Amino acid sequence: MEGDAAPRGDLGDTWGLSRAELARERERLGTVALRATAYGLVWILPLAFLLVRYGIGDGETPQNTATDILVFCALAMIAVSLCFTPGAVWWWVRYESVRRTGWRPATVAAEIEVAGGCLAAFARPGTDHGRLYYVVRYRDGSGARLRGGNSMWHPPPLLAFDRAQPAWVGGSGRATVVLFGASRWGPRRPRAVPAKFIARLPARSQ
Repeated sequence: MEGDAAPRGDLGDTWGLSRAELARERERLGTVALRATAYGLVWILPLAFLLVRYGIGDGETPQNTATDILVFCALAMIAVSLCFTPGAVWWWVRYESVRRTGWRPATVAAEIEVAGGCLAAFARPGTDHGRLYYVVRYRDGSGARLRGGNSMWHPPPLLAFDRAQPAWVGGSGRATVVLFGASRWGPRRPRAVPAKFIARLPARSQ
């Protein structure tokens, strides 16, 4: 199907992870979505404070520095919390997309496409000085190019910038997820990163 980064995965070919482990990683996407939703709903508490302070009160509460600080903090919490709302929605969409397609084993390399200008000389993996892309190669020789999503807490492992890493790809279109299994230090801990399907790559001969 056009726009699909990962056709439905073969659960018998799991690239080193058991079916139960892959299912657990899929459900962790739901946990990420729940956490982002919780952050996105924090605005309710400061909004309730402001309503009580200015809406239900009699308007005769004396103004003082402490009250001004609390009001400023409440407004800041509302603004920050609302910033999490789009991310929460997208993590739910990715979770449902991966549930529909499953995981497909692949090798994935991360690339930074640096734009020209004075910042180009200072670009390095993991920074915002360039666009992040993933080059995906499946075991049947097919491939895809994905655009890396913006996620502060879900960056790709640094090893992926050195060479292609074992990974799993799930979801489709704008709701694609890359699950990296490599880690430079300590035990392997799968890491899910958001991505978006850009284009199919020419198939390689087997």
